[in-house]
Formats: sequence, C-alpha cells, structure tokens
Amino acid sequence: MIPAIALGLGLAAHMMGASASVATEVIRAGDTVTAANISTETGSMVSSDNPLIGREVRRTVYVGQELSLDDTQPARLVRRNQVVTVKFVSGALEITTTGRAMSEATEGDSVSILNLNSKKIVSGIVQSDGWVLVQ
Repeated sequence: MIPAIALGLGLAAHMMGASASVATEVIRAGDTVTAANISTETGSMVSSDNPLIGREVRRTVYVGQELSLDDTQPARLVRRNQVVTVKFVSGALEITTTGRAMSEATEGDSVSILNLNSKKIVSGIVQSDGWVLVQ
C-alpha cells in the first residue's frame, strides 16, 4: 500500500510543477534507477523517496532525457532460468526446496517453477525477498 501512495504523491508532485527527473548517465533497458543516475531538470540531486528509485527502465534512456513512471516498471525479482527458493506453507508445516524459474516476475506476480527435485512444474507467487510461495 505504501509504494502505491508514494507513486501517487510523486505523480502529484510532478503534475504540480515539480522538476522532472532526467538521466545523468546512460541507463540501459533493464537497469535499476538509482539516485546516482538521475537528477532534477535543474541539476539538483533527487531525494531517496523519489518514486523512480528502485524501478527498472523499460528502454534505454540517454543523458539529459526525461524519465517518467511510464518509462519504468517494478524491478524484477526473479529472472528466467534463475534458481530460486520455493516454499510450501500450510499451518505449521513449511517445506523448502529449490526450483528454476520459467519466466521473469516481480513481487506479487505468479510464476511457473520447475522443481529441481521432482522435475514437476509448480506455480507460485513471488515474495518481496525473491523467494516463491507455492500453495
């Protein structure tokens, strides 16, 4: 809920005439936006609560180009073929194993995982720490 509020506040600030964020270096598609690679149009440093910080750019952004929320997406926590921790939780029972991701996903996304022990495909939800919850 808080990230949605932060995005809303950042968008509101942008619409009220706050300086736009621009790239201070080339940010390649898939790279994460940091306070070091963007600044305001006036050249000031951006604050750490800027809604762009921590997001991934969809396309390459060159020095001096404006960067908006439409140019970014939530950071992918799971990449295709990445080995991830898979947990099945039911009450007090917790089973943990490893699996190979079949696609990319961000927090809260559903992703198919190849269980490396059983060689079966299971589906789960990506958690904030990058592990996958299977139910």
